[in-house]
Amino acid sequence: MNRKYIHTAALGLVLSLFMGYGIPEAHAAQGQQPSENQRQQDAVINQLKASDHQVKKIKTAVDTKQDKLAESREKSKWMKEEINRLDKQIDSRDKLLKKRIRTMYVNEGSVNYLDVLLGSESFGNFIDRVFALKTISENDQNMLNDQKKDKADRAANQQALIDEQSQLKNRLAELKNLETELLKKEKDQRSQLALLKEEASKIKEKEMEKDEEKEIAEDQTRALNRQSTELENLSDSKADFIKPAQGYISSGFGKRSFDNGFHPGIDIANSEETPVKAAADGVVFRAYHSSSYGNTVMISHKIHGKLFTTVYAHLNSYHVATGERVIKGQDIGGMGNTGESFGSHLHFELYDGQWNPPPHNGAVDPMKFIQ
Repeated sequence: MNRKYIHTAALGLVLSLFMGYGIPEAHAAQGQQPSENQRQQDAVINQLKASDHQVKKIKTAVDTKQDKLAESREKSKWMKEEINRLDKQIDSRDKLLKKRIRTMYVNEGSVNYLDVLLGSESFGNFIDRVFALKTISENDQNMLNDQKKDKADRAANQQALIDEQSQLKNRLAELKNLETELLKKEKDQRSQLALLKEEASKIKEKEMEKDEEKEIAEDQTRALNRQSTELENLSDSKADFIKPAQGYISSGFGKRSFDNGFHPGIDIANSEETPVKAAADGVVFRAYHSSSYGNTVMISHKIHGKLFTTVYAHLNSYHVATGERVIKGQDIGGMGNTGESFGSHLHFELYDGQWNPPPHNGAVDPMKFIQ
């Protein structure tokens, strides 16, 4: 039953969910009203948390039941060994008693103590015979008592073994029921994950409206045509990109394991107003506020004759304008929590070529290009 469950569902899902945004509480802490996007995420996450709690509870019950079964099996094994020991002891004593009975029968019944005593040759021999008879009598009585006790112990152990095996059977049935319930919960979790994937898909559609996507593509195409000469002058720009902000990577690039969704960039988490810098020399082709990406700056770059595009989203503010030329390391804004964002962070995308809407063709892992 040692299966791996989605124990990362709680904070892990929140951190990596829908472009890897931070925890919802950060939104509330700043006094902002939760968006419909956030409410949808929270509803599904709460369901997953409840399901995960139930799975853990059942797993604990299964583990406890398995421990009890192990104890019961060990106890039954000990009882069987004890019964076998008593059986051998009783059989061995039976043989001695039968031999004793045969001896008494050959001597015409019970020993004639008076004949034994009168046959003494001396007083010392008389005393020896008295003690010998007493010892024989006591041994006979002890043997009979031991035999009676062993038979009683064997009967008690046999009954205890029957009771223990009956409990073992009941515990096995209970364990089977728990395992069935656990399998059902696992199935429920898979269904909830499917729901989460569906919800993620719906929310993803809200990340950027189609009109906005079209405008961005057109803006970059126009800017490239208009600024081709200016970009060509950047072709001698030193290669590689720099990390655009200080902080830790709260969500990486690529496929997410929990819903098979795609995260087209990386998220760098830090406090608000952490400086965000241009990752390379380039020309800003769009600096604006998006309902989904919040305050956003998009830059075209020409490196070694190749076109690259970088995107800086959820900024608290931006300090550059559309059409402005920027150099690598230039302050272009401050890290923030604008748009569909839960917690202060920078969402950073890098494209080999022009920017593209979902499925974000051309998006590459920025960490492979950062110097």
